[in-house]
Amino acid sequence: MSSIRAIPATPLLFALMLGVSAPVLSQIYSWTDDQGRRQVSDRPPEGNVKDLNVKGARTAAPAPSSTSVPAAKADERKSQTLNEKALDFNKRQLEREENRIKQEKADAEARERAQRCEQAQGYLRNLQAGGRATRLDPKTGERLFLDDKERERELVEARRSADSWCKPPAAPPASSSQVPAK
Repeated sequence: MSSIRAIPATPLLFALMLGVSAPVLSQIYSWTDDQGRRQVSDRPPEGNVKDLNVKGARTAAPAPSSTSVPAAKADERKSQTLNEKALDFNKRQLEREENRIKQEKADAEARERAQRCEQAQGYLRNLQAGGRATRLDPKTGERLFLDDKERERELVEARRSADSWCKPPAAPPASSSQVPAK
């Protein structure tokens, strides 16, 4: 019996993929020439050029030219700019997070304030309705009924409490980082 061996297609497929992807690996150079015209090529420019821009995935450096020193300075400026951009981005993220935390805290305080306002107004309405008011004795836990004088004091205190919880909170003081206008 003869057996037919199949040739693995992997090396053939790899070679085909490499041939197809080679143009993708090339670099594109763009620059402004001496006459002020914008030039684009797959080869590096010769001589002095303005604002050389290289796009592409190849890691090999272009042929040395007289612009290599200015290009290095441009890369240094670009990296500084990227570093500055990264720092600014991180700063904005921190500020957003701080603002989010402040907003959540303010929302929680507003919810608690609204709840306490509602409770204080409910208690005030109960006292104003004229029903019998009671208080628990702190020593015995026994319910004590309020007499007229105690009831009036409790009514005044309930009004004061409702007013303090139901009015909007005072505006926060100006921070010391703000400089007043002269």
